[in-house]
Amino acid sequence: MVRAMKFKSVFLQAISIACLLGLSGQTLAQPDPASQEFLKQYGLQIVNVFPAWSSTTGSGIVVATLDSGVNTSHVEMVGRIAAGGDVGDVDDGGGHGTSVAGIIAANFNGQGIIGVAYDASILPIRVADSNRFASSNSAAAGFNRAAARSDVRVITYTAGTIFSEPQNSAIINAVKVGKLVVIRAGNDGQANPDIPPSVYNQFNGGGIIVGGTGQNSTLLDMSNRAGGAAAVYMVAPGLSIHAPGNRGNTSYVTWTGTSVATPHVAGAAALILAQNPELTSQQVVEILFNSATDLGAPGVDPIYGHGMLNVGAALAAQGGVGSSSGGSGGGLGVGIAALAVGGGLAYFWNENEKAKKELEKTLVFDKYNRPYIMNLNQTLNVQNSTPTLFNVMNMFDRQTRTVDVSMSDNLSLSLHTRTTNPADYVFLKDSDPFLENYDEVRDSDLSMKMAGNFNSGFSFNLQHNYTPSSGFDMVGNLSLSENFIWASSYGSQYMGFGNRSDNVSMGYKTSEKLSFQLGANRLNSNRLNGLSSEAVMLQGSYSPTEKMSVSLRVNNLFEDGNLLGGASSGAFSVANANTTAIGLTGQYRMFDKFSLFGSFTEGFTGVKQQQGSFLQGFSALRSYSWGTGIIGKSLFRYNDRAGLAVSSPLRISNGSADLLVPQSLDSQRNVINSRTRVSLAPEGREIDLEAFYRMDLNHRTQIGTTLTYRDTPETTSYVGKGLSVFTTVGLRF
Repeated sequence: MVRAMKFKSVFLQAISIACLLGLSGQTLAQPDPASQEFLKQYGLQIVNVFPAWSSTTGSGIVVATLDSGVNTSHVEMVGRIAAGGDVGDVDDGGGHGTSVAGIIAANFNGQGIIGVAYDASILPIRVADSNRFASSNSAAAGFNRAAARSDVRVITYTAGTIFSEPQNSAIINAVKVGKLVVIRAGNDGQANPDIPPSVYNQFNGGGIIVGGTGQNSTLLDMSNRAGGAAAVYMVAPGLSIHAPGNRGNTSYVTWTGTSVATPHVAGAAALILAQNPELTSQQVVEILFNSATDLGAPGVDPIYGHGMLNVGAALAAQGGVGSSSGGSGGGLGVGIAALAVGGGLAYFWNENEKAKKELEKTLVFDKYNRPYIMNLNQTLNVQNSTPTLFNVMNMFDRQTRTVDVSMSDNLSLSLHTRTTNPADYVFLKDSDPFLENYDEVRDSDLSMKMAGNFNSGFSFNLQHNYTPSSGFDMVGNLSLSENFIWASSYGSQYMGFGNRSDNVSMGYKTSEKLSFQLGANRLNSNRLNGLSSEAVMLQGSYSPTEKMSVSLRVNNLFEDGNLLGGASSGAFSVANANTTAIGLTGQYRMFDKFSLFGSFTEGFTGVKQQQGSFLQGFSALRSYSWGTGIIGKSLFRYNDRAGLAVSSPLRISNGSADLLVPQSLDSQRNVINSRTRVSLAPEGREIDLEAFYRMDLNHRTQIGTTLTYRDTPETTSYVGKGLSVFTTVGLRF
């Protein structure tokens, strides 16, 4: 089956970043990372901005710069100035305000430098004098002016000041009205930023304080540390930053300090907002903090706060990836890789080229509802269901650790406790790579079975933590599920698809030839991809002779959120599935030691589709499985066991569904899907062969050998066709 796989952060970084322009197939012209325009500003490399430019350049976002003004005629600023700003930069010895604006949005023009968000717009608001100092009243007026502009999304403050009223209240008000405020930490070499706690404690997720680092990402001696503001603090390059100046329209200057580190963060915020303008300031801040490169002590620390700005990581998907097949983008938020399509659907995902083609460019959304394009085929890991050493040891363990207790002539009790010591199974790591967390071997697992047989012809069987088909698969006095790895194919596979369930069955023998059995089980295996199901079965058996019996069974399987063993949530989920199955089983005992058996079961499934799933419009599904073999006991020595069986596991034989794959967004951000009708029935059939022999050497030692061989269709490459041989030795203590 298709195994649910969690996304690792490295994989998420590899997902191609796609903004709305990218989703429509347009490609943005990018600067050359080898050009002097790019290399002249070394900070761009440190903050990893280049990957972001393939999808966003800051277009449409206005950043208000509160400083000394901007030389709007500078070649780096032409076309970058929003209407209503202050024209001209005061003579402060270099044009500090022009430099800050250039670091944010200097033109991509083949000369000088290039800004972090080179297509963003700058609203210059002059608050500083020729000494680059702003009074509290002047700064407050600048914040209020920027906050009143509906087009301004980011406000950056880089002038010198003594934070006081009314400036402090103006900063808090700007955050309250939804602006993202980015403020320099100050250049006093202090343990805390110069902005007081009474202000940054009211940022409410909408503000950032920025410290400065050198080219080796070490905090500048002059930079104020994070201190008590660590939760709202991050760093960016601030040493010898090359930027446009005000001594001419092609002039450049070099600055050092937190005031030139701050515009790197403001530009990054503009890139994020340009790609997804519906994000709130709080979400942008959270994205920047969560994606920062950790520096100093692990985690948020009092020196570097959240760490170094990482623009590329900020533009990559965060918090897991989901998708929507309808409505507005990401509105349904279904998980991309949370479904394990198992049982009858396993072959479909490997063989259906039409489906694979559609999934190559799937529109997905991260936790912030940001759109990306990814190849969904890469997230579907089809589990190799070839038996592993764990399967054999699990069955062997159950046989050797079971204690049988005779309660009376009519009642018996069996108890089995699985080991709780993970070291007992440590060698299984390499034999079964799909045991990611080893829940199957780490958990304390008590299984119990109580059986009763009475002279009146009545019998019952209660089981806890046994396989769903256990109790319904007896051949003679041997259980197929306790001896064959692929036992479900030989009998009641439609009783459920997990490893553990609670079963109850009652039987009544009306005569020597005729008997009936009524059974039910409930499966809730959260450790196995969240499988949940309930099943009931009615079986009638007829024995024309002592050696021969034929059974006809009808059962109903209701899967809550599952489809023929598929897990319960994700992009390929269903609401529920209801299967009615009819099966015929025959047994014939030979020589009092061997019993022949054979079984054929066909299922008819109705599916209730899940809103938001990629699979919609299911037809009625038909599936079947069959198996036949021979099993015996006490053949060569007392209590030895042997068996040989051939089977074809459950597969869909007829049925189809619509595959709806989100692939783009329209101008209103509505999801545009492709719709393809796909057959769920694979071509060809898998044939499995299994043989085993086990015996007790003495009362403490048991040995066994299991051989499996599977023959799969030539078009199927993932199921591990071929031969497997396992030998086990067990000791009882």
